Amino acid sequence: MLGLFDTGLAALRSLGRLGIPVHGFDSDPRQPGFWSRYGRGRRCPDPLGEPDALLCFLLDVAERIGRPAVLFPASDAFVLFLARHHARLAGPYLFTTPSGALLEELLDKRRQYALAEQAGIPYPRTFTPESRDEVRQIAPTLPYPVFVKPHFPHLWQVRFGGLVKGLRADDPHQLRDRYEQVFANGLGALVQEVIPGPNPNHFLVDVYISAAGRPLAVFVARKLRQYPTEFGVGTLLESVHCPDLAELALGFCRAIGYRGLGEVELKRDARDGQYKLIELNPRLWQQAAHPARCGIDFALLQYLDLSGQHPLPLTRVRPGVKWLDVVNDVQAGLEYWRRGAISSAGWLRSYHGVEAFTRFAPDDPLPFLATRGAAALRRLTRLDRTARRADCLE
Repeated sequence: MLGLFDTGLAALRSLGRLGIPVHGFDSDPRQPGFWSRYGRGRRCPDPLGEPDALLCFLLDVAERIGRPAVLFPASDAFVLFLARHHARLAGPYLFTTPSGALLEELLDKRRQYALAEQAGIPYPRTFTPESRDEVRQIAPTLPYPVFVKPHFPHLWQVRFGGLVKGLRADDPHQLRDRYEQVFANGLGALVQEVIPGPNPNHFLVDVYISAAGRPLAVFVARKLRQYPTEFGVGTLLESVHCPDLAELALGFCRAIGYRGLGEVELKRDARDGQYKLIELNPRLWQQAAHPARCGIDFALLQYLDLSGQHPLPLTRVRPGVKWLDVVNDVQAGLEYWRRGAISSAGWLRSYHGVEAFTRFAPDDPLPFLATRGAAALRRLTRLDRTARRADCLE
Protein backbone atom coordinates (compact mmCIF):
# COMPACT_ATOMS: atom_id res chain seq x y z
CA MET A 1 0.00 0.00 0.00
CA LEU A 2 1.68 3.19 -1.21
CA GLY A 3 0.29 5.93 1.04
CA LEU A 4 -1.06 5.51 4.57
CA PHE A 5 -3.37 8.51 4.78
CA ASP A 6 -7.13 7.78 5.19
CA THR A 7 -7.23 6.46 1.62
CA GLY A 8 -4.62 3.78 2.15
CA LEU A 9 -5.85 3.03 5.67
CA ALA A 10 -9.32 2.02 4.42
CA ALA A 11 -7.90 -0.33 1.79
CA LEU A 12 -5.33 -1.74 4.21
CA ARG A 13 -8.13 -2.63 6.66
CA SER A 14 -10.27 -4.25 3.95
CA LEU A 15 -7.47 -6.61 2.96
CA GLY A 16 -5.98 -7.15 6.40
CA ARG A 17 -9.31 -8.20 7.92
CA LEU A 18 -9.37 -11.09 5.45
CA GLY A 19 -5.93 -12.26 6.50
CA ILE A 20 -4.17 -10.90 3.41
CA PRO A 21 -0.66 -9.72 4.43
CA VAL A 22 -0.37 -5.98 3.78
CA HIS A 23 2.81 -3.90 3.79
CA GLY A 24 2.11 -0.18 4.04
CA PHE A 25 4.62 2.48 2.97
CA ASP A 26 4.62 6.25 3.36
CA SER A 27 7.26 8.96 3.62
CA ASP A 28 5.30 10.71 6.41
CA PRO A 29 5.34 8.68 9.66
CA ARG A 30 2.43 10.72 11.06
CA GLN A 31 -0.10 9.10 8.73
CA PRO A 32 -2.83 7.04 10.45
CA GLY A 33 -2.14 3.79 8.61
CA PHE A 34 1.09 3.34 10.59
CA TRP A 35 -1.06 2.65 13.67
CA SER A 36 -3.32 0.01 12.12
CA ARG A 37 -3.27 -3.57 13.42
CA TYR A 38 -4.06 -4.82 9.91
CA GLY A 39 -0.80 -3.97 8.19
CA ARG A 40 2.92 -3.53 8.70
CA GLY A 41 3.83 0.12 8.28
CA ARG A 42 7.27 1.24 7.18
CA ARG A 43 8.67 4.61 6.20
CA CYS A 44 9.80 4.95 2.59
CA PRO A 45 11.49 7.64 0.46
CA ASP A 46 9.29 10.49 -0.73
CA PRO A 47 7.81 9.85 -4.22
CA LEU A 48 8.23 13.49 -5.27
CA GLY A 49 11.56 14.40 -3.68
CA GLU A 50 13.33 11.01 -3.84
CA PRO A 51 11.85 9.00 -6.73
CA ASP A 52 15.06 7.11 -7.50
CA ALA A 53 15.50 6.10 -3.88
CA LEU A 54 11.86 4.98 -3.72
CA LEU A 55 12.32 2.86 -6.84
CA CYS A 56 15.32 1.09 -5.29
CA PHE A 57 13.37 0.69 -2.03
CA LEU A 58 10.41 -1.00 -3.76
CA LEU A 59 12.61 -3.27 -5.85
CA ASP A 60 14.37 -4.37 -2.68
CA VAL A 61 11.02 -5.06 -0.99
CA ALA A 62 9.90 -7.13 -3.99
CA GLU A 63 13.10 -9.18 -3.86
CA ARG A 64 12.56 -9.88 -0.17
CA ILE A 65 8.93 -10.95 -0.74
CA GLY A 66 10.07 -13.29 -3.49
CA ARG A 67 6.90 -13.29 -5.59
CA PRO A 68 4.79 -10.65 -7.39
CA ALA A 69 2.74 -8.53 -4.98
CA VAL A 70 -0.33 -6.39 -5.70
CA LEU A 71 0.54 -2.71 -5.52
CA PHE A 72 -1.98 -0.01 -4.53
CA PRO A 73 -1.10 3.69 -5.06
CA ALA A 74 -3.21 5.71 -2.60
CA SER A 75 -2.18 9.29 -3.43
CA ASP A 76 -1.56 11.39 -6.54
CA ALA A 77 2.16 11.52 -5.79
CA PHE A 78 2.44 7.72 -5.75
CA VAL A 79 0.24 7.42 -8.86
CA LEU A 80 2.56 9.77 -10.72
CA PHE A 81 5.57 7.82 -9.47
CA LEU A 82 4.09 4.57 -10.83
CA ALA A 83 3.34 6.18 -14.17
CA ARG A 84 6.97 7.21 -14.55
CA HIS A 85 8.46 3.88 -13.37
CA HIS A 86 5.94 1.50 -14.84
CA ALA A 87 8.49 -0.49 -16.86
CA ARG A 88 10.73 -1.24 -13.85
CA LEU A 89 7.91 -2.14 -11.45
CA ALA A 90 5.54 -4.07 -13.74
CA GLY A 91 7.46 -7.32 -13.28
CA PRO A 92 7.93 -7.49 -9.49
CA TYR A 93 4.49 -5.98 -8.82
CA LEU A 94 0.92 -6.37 -10.08
CA PHE A 95 -1.03 -3.15 -10.59
CA THR A 96 -3.63 -1.71 -12.93
CA THR A 97 -3.46 1.97 -13.78
CA PRO A 98 -4.14 4.00 -16.89
CA SER A 99 -1.22 4.26 -19.29
CA GLY A 100 1.60 6.55 -18.23
CA ALA A 101 0.65 9.15 -20.84
CA LEU A 102 -3.01 9.16 -19.77
CA LEU A 103 -2.07 9.43 -16.08
CA GLU A 104 0.09 12.47 -16.82
CA GLU A 105 -2.90 14.07 -18.55
CA LEU A 106 -5.35 13.26 -15.77
CA LEU A 107 -3.09 14.57 -13.01
CA ASP A 108 -2.81 17.93 -14.82
CA LYS A 109 -6.30 19.47 -14.52
CA ARG A 110 -5.80 21.58 -17.67
CA ARG A 111 -5.25 18.47 -19.75
CA GLN A 112 -7.99 16.55 -17.94
CA TYR A 113 -10.58 19.11 -19.04
CA ALA A 114 -9.25 18.88 -22.58
CA LEU A 115 -9.99 15.14 -22.42
CA ALA A 116 -13.50 15.89 -21.17
CA GLU A 117 -13.99 18.30 -24.08
CA GLN A 118 -12.98 15.61 -26.56
CA ALA A 119 -15.29 13.07 -24.90
CA GLY A 120 -18.25 15.45 -24.90
CA ILE A 121 -18.50 15.52 -21.08
CA PRO A 122 -19.84 18.86 -19.72
CA TYR A 123 -17.62 20.76 -17.29
CA PRO A 124 -17.54 24.29 -15.80
CA ARG A 125 -16.35 27.18 -17.96
CA THR A 126 -12.59 27.16 -17.49
CA PHE A 127 -9.77 29.61 -18.18
CA THR A 128 -6.05 28.90 -17.94
CA PRO A 129 -3.99 32.09 -17.46
CA GLU A 130 -0.26 31.41 -17.33
CA SER A 131 1.04 34.84 -16.32
CA ARG A 132 0.08 37.98 -14.40
CA ASP A 133 -0.63 39.77 -17.68
CA GLU A 134 -3.08 37.07 -18.73
CA VAL A 135 -4.79 37.24 -15.33
CA ARG A 136 -5.23 41.01 -15.73
CA GLN A 137 -6.65 40.52 -19.23
CA ILE A 138 -9.30 37.96 -18.32
CA ALA A 139 -10.19 39.31 -14.84
CA PRO A 140 -12.82 41.87 -16.03
CA THR A 141 -14.55 39.29 -18.27
CA LEU A 142 -15.26 36.50 -15.77
CA PRO A 143 -18.65 35.57 -14.22
CA TYR A 144 -17.95 36.08 -10.50
CA PRO A 145 -17.64 34.38 -8.11
CA VAL A 146 -14.97 32.11 -9.60
CA PHE A 147 -12.78 29.36 -8.20
CA VAL A 148 -9.00 29.20 -8.62
CA LYS A 149 -7.85 25.55 -8.56
CA PRO A 150 -4.43 23.95 -9.06
CA HIS A 151 -3.01 22.33 -12.17
CA PHE A 152 -1.50 19.63 -9.92
CA PRO A 153 -3.42 19.08 -6.63
CA HIS A 154 -0.65 17.02 -4.98
CA LEU A 155 1.77 19.97 -5.30
CA TRP A 156 -0.91 22.40 -4.08
CA GLN A 157 -1.47 20.35 -0.92
CA VAL A 158 2.18 20.76 0.07
CA ARG A 159 1.76 24.57 0.04
CA PHE A 160 -1.85 25.11 1.15
CA GLY A 161 -2.86 21.91 3.00
CA GLY A 162 -5.05 18.97 2.10
CA LEU A 163 -8.40 20.61 2.89
CA VAL A 164 -7.81 23.66 0.67
CA LYS A 165 -8.92 22.52 -2.78
CA GLY A 166 -8.69 26.01 -4.25
CA LEU A 167 -9.32 29.71 -3.64
CA ARG A 168 -12.54 31.65 -4.23
CA ALA A 169 -12.45 35.09 -5.85
CA ASP A 170 -15.45 37.44 -5.81
CA ASP A 171 -14.15 40.23 -8.04
CA PRO A 172 -11.22 41.09 -10.39
CA HIS A 173 -9.11 42.58 -7.61
CA GLN A 174 -9.44 39.46 -5.46
CA LEU A 175 -8.68 37.25 -8.45
CA ARG A 176 -5.38 39.07 -9.00
CA ASP A 177 -4.57 38.66 -5.29
CA ARG A 178 -5.32 34.95 -5.47
CA TYR A 179 -2.98 34.47 -8.40
CA GLU A 180 -0.26 36.38 -6.58
CA GLN A 181 -0.47 33.67 -3.90
CA VAL A 182 -0.31 30.98 -6.57
CA PHE A 183 2.64 32.46 -8.46
CA ALA A 184 4.51 33.29 -5.24
CA ASN A 185 4.45 29.58 -4.37
CA GLY A 186 5.75 28.57 -7.79
CA LEU A 187 2.48 26.90 -8.77
CA GLY A 188 0.07 27.03 -11.68
CA ALA A 189 -3.70 27.28 -11.47
CA LEU A 190 -6.77 27.53 -13.67
CA VAL A 191 -9.93 29.50 -12.90
CA GLN A 192 -13.47 28.18 -13.23
CA GLU A 193 -17.01 29.44 -12.94
CA VAL A 194 -18.74 28.31 -9.75
CA ILE A 195 -21.49 25.78 -10.44
CA PRO A 196 -24.49 26.92 -8.37
CA GLY A 197 -26.26 24.45 -6.13
CA PRO A 198 -26.09 23.05 -2.57
CA ASN A 199 -23.72 20.37 -1.31
CA PRO A 200 -26.17 17.50 -2.10
CA ASN A 201 -25.81 18.41 -5.79
CA HIS A 202 -22.28 16.94 -5.59
CA PHE A 203 -21.86 13.28 -6.50
CA LEU A 204 -18.88 10.92 -6.34
CA VAL A 205 -18.85 7.96 -8.74
CA ASP A 206 -16.31 5.27 -7.84
CA VAL A 207 -15.31 2.79 -10.55
CA TYR A 208 -13.06 -0.18 -11.13
CA ILE A 209 -12.23 -1.14 -14.72
CA SER A 210 -10.11 -4.23 -15.33
CA ALA A 211 -7.00 -4.26 -17.48
CA ALA A 212 -9.15 -5.77 -20.25
CA GLY A 213 -11.48 -2.76 -20.11
CA ARG A 214 -14.35 -4.48 -18.30
CA PRO A 215 -16.21 -2.41 -15.67
CA LEU A 216 -16.38 -4.60 -12.55
CA ALA A 217 -18.04 -2.15 -10.16
CA VAL A 218 -19.63 1.30 -9.94
CA PHE A 219 -20.68 3.07 -6.72
CA VAL A 220 -22.44 6.44 -6.44
CA ALA A 221 -22.47 8.64 -3.32
CA ARG A 222 -23.97 12.06 -2.67
CA LYS A 223 -22.19 14.72 -0.60
CA LEU A 224 -24.42 15.91 2.23
CA ARG A 225 -21.79 18.15 3.82
CA GLN A 226 -18.20 19.14 3.12
CA TYR A 227 -15.45 21.18 4.75
CA PRO A 228 -14.58 23.89 3.92
CA THR A 229 -18.30 24.24 3.33
CA GLU A 230 -18.14 25.94 -0.09
CA PHE A 231 -15.24 24.17 -1.79
CA GLY A 232 -14.02 21.31 0.31
CA VAL A 233 -13.69 17.61 0.96
CA GLY A 234 -16.82 15.58 1.75
CA THR A 235 -17.43 15.03 5.46
CA LEU A 236 -20.86 13.33 5.32
CA LEU A 237 -21.76 11.15 2.32
CA GLU A 238 -24.73 8.93 1.49
CA SER A 239 -24.90 6.02 -0.95
CA VAL A 240 -27.53 6.48 -3.68
CA HIS A 241 -28.97 4.54 -6.63
CA CYS A 242 -28.35 6.62 -9.76
CA PRO A 243 -27.80 4.54 -12.93
CA ASP A 244 -27.75 7.56 -15.27
CA LEU A 245 -24.93 9.20 -13.32
CA ALA A 246 -23.00 5.93 -13.16
CA GLU A 247 -23.29 5.57 -16.93
CA LEU A 248 -22.09 9.15 -17.49
CA ALA A 249 -18.95 8.46 -15.43
CA LEU A 250 -18.33 5.14 -17.17
CA GLY A 251 -18.83 6.80 -20.55
CA PHE A 252 -16.04 9.25 -19.75
CA CYS A 253 -13.78 6.39 -18.65
CA ARG A 254 -14.49 4.42 -21.81
CA ALA A 255 -13.86 7.44 -24.02
CA ILE A 256 -10.36 7.99 -22.62
CA GLY A 257 -9.39 4.31 -22.26
CA TYR A 258 -9.31 4.39 -18.47
CA ARG A 259 -8.20 1.34 -16.43
CA GLY A 260 -8.03 0.61 -12.72
CA LEU A 261 -9.55 2.36 -9.72
CA GLY A 262 -10.90 5.89 -10.10
CA GLU A 263 -13.34 8.40 -8.69
CA VAL A 264 -15.32 10.79 -10.90
CA GLU A 265 -16.74 13.85 -9.13
CA LEU A 266 -19.68 15.64 -10.76
CA LYS A 267 -22.07 18.40 -9.73
CA ARG A 268 -25.60 19.04 -10.92
CA ASP A 269 -25.89 22.63 -12.16
CA ALA A 270 -28.91 24.27 -10.49
CA ARG A 271 -29.39 26.46 -13.59
CA ASP A 272 -29.95 23.75 -16.19
CA GLY A 273 -29.97 20.44 -14.27
CA GLN A 274 -26.92 19.20 -16.19
CA TYR A 275 -24.24 17.12 -14.47
CA LYS A 276 -20.81 18.70 -14.94
CA LEU A 277 -17.39 17.18 -14.35
CA ILE A 278 -15.46 18.55 -11.40
CA GLU A 279 -12.55 16.10 -11.65
CA LEU A 280 -11.48 12.49 -12.10
CA ASN A 281 -9.08 11.18 -9.45
CA PRO A 282 -7.07 8.25 -10.92
CA ARG A 283 -6.59 6.28 -7.69
CA LEU A 284 -8.20 5.10 -4.48
CA TRP A 285 -10.22 7.76 -2.67
CA GLN A 286 -10.50 8.96 0.93
CA GLN A 287 -13.98 7.48 1.44
CA ALA A 288 -12.99 3.94 0.35
CA ALA A 289 -14.55 2.46 3.51
CA HIS A 290 -17.97 3.71 2.34
CA PRO A 291 -18.57 1.45 -0.70
CA ALA A 292 -17.04 -1.48 1.19
CA ARG A 293 -19.72 -1.06 3.86
CA CYS A 294 -22.39 -0.95 1.14
CA GLY A 295 -21.33 -4.17 -0.57
CA ILE A 296 -18.55 -3.16 -2.98
CA ASP A 297 -15.05 -3.52 -1.56
CA PHE A 298 -12.96 -1.92 -4.30
CA ALA A 299 -9.61 -2.79 -2.71
CA LEU A 300 -10.55 -6.47 -2.47
CA LEU A 301 -11.98 -6.40 -5.99
CA GLN A 302 -8.71 -5.12 -7.42
CA TYR A 303 -6.70 -7.60 -5.37
CA LEU A 304 -8.76 -10.52 -6.68
CA ASP A 305 -8.59 -9.25 -10.25
CA LEU A 306 -4.83 -8.70 -10.29
CA SER A 307 -4.06 -11.98 -8.52
CA GLY A 308 -5.88 -13.91 -11.24
CA GLN A 309 -8.97 -14.90 -9.23
CA HIS A 310 -11.45 -13.53 -11.82
CA PRO A 311 -14.03 -11.73 -9.64
CA LEU A 312 -17.53 -11.27 -11.02
CA PRO A 313 -18.89 -7.73 -11.53
CA LEU A 314 -20.52 -6.28 -8.41
CA THR A 315 -23.81 -4.50 -8.98
CA ARG A 316 -25.81 -4.69 -5.73
CA VAL A 317 -25.34 -1.69 -3.43
CA ARG A 318 -27.17 -0.70 -0.26
CA PRO A 319 -28.52 2.84 -0.69
CA GLY A 320 -28.96 5.20 2.26
CA VAL A 321 -25.75 4.18 4.04
CA LYS A 322 -23.69 7.14 5.28
CA TRP A 323 -19.95 7.73 5.73
CA LEU A 324 -18.68 10.30 8.25
CA ASP A 325 -15.48 12.23 8.86
CA VAL A 326 -16.21 12.96 12.53
CA VAL A 327 -13.73 15.77 13.21
CA ASN A 328 -14.19 17.84 10.07
CA ASP A 329 -17.96 17.33 9.98
CA VAL A 330 -18.29 18.89 13.42
CA GLN A 331 -16.55 21.96 12.01
CA ALA A 332 -18.77 21.94 8.91
CA GLY A 333 -21.92 21.45 10.98
CA LEU A 334 -21.03 24.39 13.21
CA GLU A 335 -20.71 26.67 10.19
CA TYR A 336 -24.07 25.57 8.78
CA TRP A 337 -25.68 25.96 12.22
CA ARG A 338 -24.30 29.48 12.71
CA ARG A 339 -25.68 30.50 9.32
CA GLY A 340 -29.09 29.13 10.21
CA ALA A 341 -28.83 26.58 7.41
CA ILE A 342 -29.42 23.65 9.79
CA SER A 343 -31.12 23.27 13.16
CA SER A 344 -29.62 21.38 16.08
CA ALA A 345 -32.25 18.66 15.67
CA GLY A 346 -31.67 18.46 11.91
CA TRP A 347 -27.95 18.18 12.47
CA LEU A 348 -28.41 15.23 14.82
CA ARG A 349 -30.91 13.57 12.48
CA SER A 350 -28.41 13.79 9.62
CA TYR A 351 -26.26 11.18 11.38
CA HIS A 352 -28.97 8.53 11.08
CA GLY A 353 -27.63 5.81 8.84
CA VAL A 354 -23.92 6.41 9.51
CA GLU A 355 -22.12 3.06 9.29
CA ALA A 356 -18.64 3.97 8.01
CA PHE A 357 -16.00 6.42 9.16
CA THR A 358 -12.86 7.99 7.78
CA ARG A 359 -10.45 6.76 10.48
CA PHE A 360 -12.48 5.27 13.29
CA ALA A 361 -13.15 1.52 13.39
CA PRO A 362 -14.21 -0.43 16.51
CA ASP A 363 -11.81 -3.27 15.68
CA ASP A 364 -8.91 -0.94 14.85
CA PRO A 365 -9.18 2.18 17.06
CA LEU A 366 -5.54 3.29 17.23
CA PRO A 367 -5.37 5.14 13.85
CA PHE A 368 -8.16 7.45 15.02
CA LEU A 369 -7.06 7.80 18.63
CA ALA A 370 -3.42 8.45 17.76
CA THR A 371 -4.02 11.01 15.02
CA ARG A 372 -7.48 12.50 15.58
CA GLY A 373 -8.50 11.76 19.17
CA ALA A 374 -7.29 15.03 20.69
CA ALA A 375 -8.73 17.12 17.83
CA ALA A 376 -12.09 15.34 18.09
CA LEU A 377 -12.25 16.00 21.82
CA ARG A 378 -11.46 19.70 21.35
CA ARG A 379 -14.12 20.17 18.66
CA LEU A 380 -16.78 18.23 20.54
CA THR A 381 -16.04 20.34 23.63
CA ARG A 382 -16.39 23.50 21.51
CA LEU A 383 -19.70 22.19 20.13
CA ASP A 384 -20.99 21.50 23.65
CA ARG A 385 -20.08 25.04 24.77
CA THR A 386 -21.79 26.54 21.73
CA ALA A 387 -24.96 24.56 22.42
CA ARG A 388 -24.94 25.62 26.08
CA ARG A 389 -24.63 29.30 25.10
CA ALA A 390 -27.54 28.89 22.68
CA ASP A 391 -29.66 27.34 25.45
CA CYS A 392 -28.85 30.27 27.73
CA LEU A 393 -29.90 32.79 25.06
CA GLU A 394 -33.21 31.00 24.67
